Amino acid sequence: MQQIGALVPLANKQFPQHLRQAYNAGGGRSKYGHLVMPHGQAYLHQHQVKVAPRASGRLPAVTTVNTNQDSNMRKDKYFEVEMEVNDTELDEYGVVNAAIYSSYIRNGLSKLLESLGISVDSMTSKGNALAFSEVQLKYIAPLRIGDRFVVKVKPTQIKGVRVIVEHRVETLPDHKLVLEAKGTVVCLDKDYHPTRVFPEVSAKFLQFFSSKDE
Repeated sequence: MQQIGALVPLANKQFPQHLRQAYNAGGGRSKYGHLVMPHGQAYLHQHQVKVAPRASGRLPAVTTVNTNQDSNMRKDKYFEVEMEVNDTELDEYGVVNAAIYSSYIRNGLSKLLESLGISVDSMTSKGNALAFSEVQLKYIAPLRIGDRFVVKVKPTQIKGVRVIVEHRVETLPDHKLVLEAKGTVVCLDKDYHPTRVFPEVSAKFLQFFSSKDE
């Protein structure tokens, strides 16, 4: 499992052949068969992002009992982060390296947590963590240098120790689909054992994704 803020392991079967060839020129594979990036590559670029306003108001009560907490979340509401492709993210074919999309997804979720007032620093100071345990990626179209795009993030299920999160990457301003992703985020205690979704995370996800747009 990879903590939020680190790289996400990507399944080999999610990479089309031409993307695997492009990727292998700049990275490699771990002994577990996961595609991995050269050390530090994901942190070479900086993005100008535009995010939704921070949620405010009274939070709904959330119990630690496993209930259908996600039943009231809207299916049509996403949190959005706007970005732009930088030249450090390209492969030798002039398109965004397949492995870079994992950092887009991580960045989108991190910005969502930040917007909702969920402090990763505060969480880690208590010995807790959030981590991706699984990510599935489906590539639709490439991105190139200078392309503007939006990463859309939406939790679809909160159950036990897991939050299922869907992502969409779309071009701007025409909103053509580039990538679809589905990830499983788990909550970890100080011993890095899975624990029930933190009440603060559940409550703020439910508040933001159940409310109407302002």
